[in-house]
Amino acid sequence: MTSTSQLCQSNLFKKRSELLSRDDRVILSYERARAIGLANGITLHDTLRLTQNFWDMHTDPIMVLDGAASTLLTIQYNLVAGTLAQYAATTRPDLVSVVEDILRWNVIGQFCLTELGRGLDIFRMKTSATLLPTGGFDLHTPLPSDAKFMPPTIPVKGLPCVAIVFAQLYVNGECRGPRPFLVNINDGYHMCKGVTSKLLPPRGGSNPVNHALTSFDHVCLPPSALLGDLAKSDRMHHDFMSSIWRVAVGSLALGSIAIPDLQMSSYIAARYFQRRHVTSVYGNPSPILSYRTQQLPLLHAIAQAFVLKALYKWAIGQFMDRNLDARVRHGVAACCKAVMVQHAQMANCALSERLGAQGLFQYNQLSNFYSEMRGISIAEGDILGLVADTLAQKYTLARSTHPDAPLALHEIALFDDAAETVCSSSDITQAFMQFVQPRCQMMVESMGHRMAYDAAVDQGVSQCLVDLYLVNAVKTDAAWYVERGTYTRKAIVHMEDAALSAALPRLDELLAAMEVEPYVLSPIISDQCWEEFSETLAVYSSPQVEVAAQPTLVLEQARI
Repeated sequence: MTSTSQLCQSNLFKKRSELLSRDDRVILSYERARAIGLANGITLHDTLRLTQNFWDMHTDPIMVLDGAASTLLTIQYNLVAGTLAQYAATTRPDLVSVVEDILRWNVIGQFCLTELGRGLDIFRMKTSATLLPTGGFDLHTPLPSDAKFMPPTIPVKGLPCVAIVFAQLYVNGECRGPRPFLVNINDGYHMCKGVTSKLLPPRGGSNPVNHALTSFDHVCLPPSALLGDLAKSDRMHHDFMSSIWRVAVGSLALGSIAIPDLQMSSYIAARYFQRRHVTSVYGNPSPILSYRTQQLPLLHAIAQAFVLKALYKWAIGQFMDRNLDARVRHGVAACCKAVMVQHAQMANCALSERLGAQGLFQYNQLSNFYSEMRGISIAEGDILGLVADTLAQKYTLARSTHPDAPLALHEIALFDDAAETVCSSSDITQAFMQFVQPRCQMMVESMGHRMAYDAAVDQGVSQCLVDLYLVNAVKTDAAWYVERGTYTRKAIVHMEDAALSAALPRLDELLAAMEVEPYVLSPIISDQCWEEFSETLAVYSSPQVEVAAQPTLVLEQARI
C-alpha cells in the first residue's frame, strides 16, 4: 500500500466535487494537491536528485482521483521547485527558503513558459525583460498574443503566488535569448502591480484548473529575479533547452499517471462486469463478464497496466543515467509518454463504452479519466523533433534487448521506410512534411511498444500479460504484419484468444495485485456501494396525499 491509502478515505477525497461550484472545486483541488504532496514527504533533495520517492508519487493511485490536483502538484513540485532547486544547490543558496516554502505549500508556484501566439515555437517568445541602469529588469508583454497561456495565476486561498517567467533578455538593445525570472504574481488576494491574469473558461469534462492568460505591463523586477547570469551565450538554444529541462522530467512523470489510470479504470470495469447480470441465451442470469466483448478491453487494460509499470521502471533508469546524451534521455521520456497515453486513452474509451450508460457519468470516474489524460497528452510538447532527429541519426535511443521480436522488427521497418522515402526525394524537407510527418505518432508509439515489451519480458511480467500486450500492439498496425507475412489475420485472432483465455482465470488475483481498491470511489462496483450512493441523491416525488378521483378520470377519458 502507498502512503496515501488512508488519505484517499478522508472527507477531502470522499467529497463529491461535481456537486460544487467552480470556485469551490478549484479550492478543493488545491487542498487535495497539498495533502498529496505532504503525504509523500517530497523534499528539496527528492526534487533536485529525482529520487525514487519523486517518481513513485506520480504512480500513486490518488493522483487520478482529481486531475486538477495532480496538475497543480506536478507544476508545484517538478517545474517550479525542481527548477529553483537547481539554482539553490549551485549559484543561488538564497533560494533554498523559497523552495522549502513551495514544497510546504506556503507559496503557490507557477511556470509561465508557453505564449498564446507561439505554441511549441516558444524559443521565439515575445515576452521581454530589459536590463535597466539600476541592474533590475523591465518585464513586458508587447501584444495580447504574447500573454503566457495556461498557468493558473488567479489569486486563490490567500496564498501568495510566484512564477518562473521566461522572457527574452535584452541588454543594451541586444537580445540574449530566453531566460527564466522569478516573479511575484499575486499575494493570494490581489494581483501584483503591472501583472494581469485573465481567467479562461473551464476545460470540458475535467476537474477545473484556473487556467489563465497572464501578461505583464512594464513590471519592474529586482536584479535577483534573473535565474542565471547576463552573459551572452554562443549556444543560445542549447542553454534555453537546459533551462527548461524539467519539462522533459514532466513528460515521463506525467505520462506515468497512465499506470494508475489503467489500474483504476480496469478495476471499476471488472467489478461492474462481475456484478451486472443479463439473461443468457439459456434463460439464466449471467454476468456480463462472461462475454468476450467485455473480457477483451478489460484484460488488455490490465495487461497494459502491468507492462507499463515495467516500462516506467526501465525508463527511470535510462532517464537518470547521466552518461547518456540529454537528447536520448528526453527521447526515452517522449516515447514512454506517447505509448502510456495511447494505452490509457484507448482503454478509458473502450471500458466506458462497455459500462453502457453508467460510463457517461462523472461519478463513475472513467469519463473524467479520459478528459484528464487528454490534458496530459497535450502537455510537455510534441514528437516531431524526435522522429526527425532519429532519421538524421543525430543520436540513437536504446537498442532492443529482443531484436528479433515482432515489435522490434516493426519499429525498424517504419523508420527504414521513412528514411527511404525522404532520401529518395529531391526535396527532403517537403518529403518529410508530406509523407513522414503524418506517421510520426505511429513511429514514436512503435518505439514505445518495443521498449514496453522488452521491459516486461526482461523483468519477468507474467507471460499471459506479455502475450496480451504483444497482440494489442500488433493490432495497431496489423496490415504491416500481414503484408510481411509475420501473421495472418486469423492467426492474430487466435493469438489474442489464447492469451485472453490464459489471463482470465487470474482476474481476481490481478485486480488484487494492483492494490487500488481503497482509491475507488465509483458506486457501481458493488450493490452496497450503489445503495449508499443512491441515498445521497436528490429525491423528487409526488405529495403523500390521496387523490382518488384523478386516476379514475384519466381512465374514463381513455375509454372515451
